[in-house]
Amino acid sequence: MFSIQKSKLGKFANYKLINSLTQEYVDIIDGLGGNVTQLSLNKNGTLYSIIEGPNENEIASGNPMYKSTKLIPFPNRVENGRYTYNGKSYQLPINGDKHAMHGLIYDKTLEVIDTKTDPNEALITLKYKHDGSLPGYPFKYDAIITYKLLKDHGFVCETNITNIDTISFPIGDGWHPYFKTKGKVDKLQIKIPSKYRLEVNELIPTGKMIPEKYHDSIMIGNTNYDTGFVLEEKEGRNATELYDSDLDLNLVIWQETGKWKYNYLQIYIPDDRKSIAIEPMSCATNDFNNKIGLIVLEPGQSFKASYGVYIE
Repeated sequence: MFSIQKSKLGKFANYKLINSLTQEYVDIIDGLGGNVTQLSLNKNGTLYSIIEGPNENEIASGNPMYKSTKLIPFPNRVENGRYTYNGKSYQLPINGDKHAMHGLIYDKTLEVIDTKTDPNEALITLKYKHDGSLPGYPFKYDAIITYKLLKDHGFVCETNITNIDTISFPIGDGWHPYFKTKGKVDKLQIKIPSKYRLEVNELIPTGKMIPEKYHDSIMIGNTNYDTGFVLEEKEGRNATELYDSDLDLNLVIWQETGKWKYNYLQIYIPDDRKSIAIEPMSCATNDFNNKIGLIVLEPGQSFKASYGVYIE
């Protein structure tokens, strides 16, 4: 039922995980942080392409929109790239709008350490070792990312980040996928399992959390999202839903929540409004400074959490 096809996409190796019964597939490259470039899922015999990943030209130019980027060791932004930890100041590389953005592995090639198929799934596991040589983040960690295409309930990503250093350090994680159906996202309805919206000043949270719940579906319309949310921190899963009434298609983007899990969410709509970024995150934007959701790993400790996508 499941197979994995290996090919080349530009200078990177491309791995296509395929369910031959449903024709569902996901494409993952070993470059750009182990990027998910395509995801197609089946409903009632029809295949829907639901992720706008980087195309071949964007891959060649380094993925300038950070499509499907894995956000390790910090999601979204660190203000001016500066932070202080244990009384010492650090400066991260600036890579957009005067801030450090979208972590540090978005341009890295990862090691493929496992591929496997069985009657219920296909999977690929990639590894990135951060050796601590970057002055702005001189901490050593291993990141293990496992992508799965399942017989039931679509696509899953499991992330395990382990402190292999002799000292503690701050860490965060997330994912930056752009979801689509057909046409502009204005016609879609969105349901967000939020508890609070994060107030921002020039896209950096002020620290104020504004009560705002979206437990009922609302039409996106002309809303311009670039908004962070705090989810209900319950053990288990929370899910954001995107519903396309024209296709009678509901995208469910779930994230594991609870202690040291994905308790935050960023939603962003690019100017062309053909897709919407729904980003599970372990912390808020600028968490190295504001400490909102900040995880500190002691030597030998790990962050382990998962998120996924299915359609109904």
